[in-house]
Amino acid sequence: MALLLAACSESADIRDSRFIMGTLVEFTVTGADESVASAAIRAAANEMQRIENAFTIYGEVDNSVKRFNRSDVGETVQLPDEVSTLLAAALTIKRESNGAFDPVLGKLNQLWGFSLPEAPTSPPSSRAIRQATPPPLCIEKRDQGWVRLHDNCQLDFGAIAKGYAIDRGIEILRSHDISNAIINAGGDIRLIGSHGDRPWRIGIRHPRNKSDVIKTLELQGDVAVVTSGDYERFYIFEGKRYHHILDPKTGWPGNSVQSATVIARSAMLADAWSTALFISEDHPDASKDFNKKVLIVNNRGEIIKDTL
Repeated sequence: MALLLAACSESADIRDSRFIMGTLVEFTVTGADESVASAAIRAAANEMQRIENAFTIYGEVDNSVKRFNRSDVGETVQLPDEVSTLLAAALTIKRESNGAFDPVLGKLNQLWGFSLPEAPTSPPSSRAIRQATPPPLCIEKRDQGWVRLHDNCQLDFGAIAKGYAIDRGIEILRSHDISNAIINAGGDIRLIGSHGDRPWRIGIRHPRNKSDVIKTLELQGDVAVVTSGDYERFYIFEGKRYHHILDPKTGWPGNSVQSATVIARSAMLADAWSTALFISEDHPDASKDFNKKVLIVNNRGEIIKDTL
């Protein structure tokens, strides 16, 4: 996990875990009746599973995202409101991050294969990467819907949908009168309230030593904390690490950072911006003034920015 829940267990904690969106999602609720908390967790997990089915580009379940990716270049496609809203938010982050985050890397991500059932063991050819990398201007909103401008423009919400699912999970918990909880989806975290009479304690894991914590945070209220790291899905080929966080401008994995952690008001924003900050360190001319609470560990394992 990118983040480790460091709070000590209390008898009042109600915990459950589900495998959703390719990762173990852990729910912790405190200060609530067990039957109420268990029902709330089930509802939140079901909502997160619904979102996975609606946004994934993998597996057998068909959805509007896959249909859009199959559409002809230049064809106007009307996406469901939920998908259209998240796409618009993703494109705003693309613009604000100077292209370090991009929601149209579906073809490129499938080429690299990190989310496929059989994990890759060697990188694609440089030619194949060039042929799958989308151009900067790739997708356009029109009055009647969305249009792909190039065959390489294929949606992939993998760097933002998990955060969105966590946000929806928290909303469901709140609708069941839960005031104190954490959802931890493989290191993407959003918390509400407190852990009894104390803040929640969150440990940010060391990118190379998974049993070590490089920083501990005490948080309460309504906070999202997400880390993107090169240790989540990777392999070593000929002595070099290849991982799943791809640079939209080059088509290759970013290589300047081991991990980037972001605190934001929503898990959706923290999810996307942690990816953007991870990649932006590869570009000396990129703006580093993102006005976010961040912790960045470079490729030598050194903390180069800490505003948490």
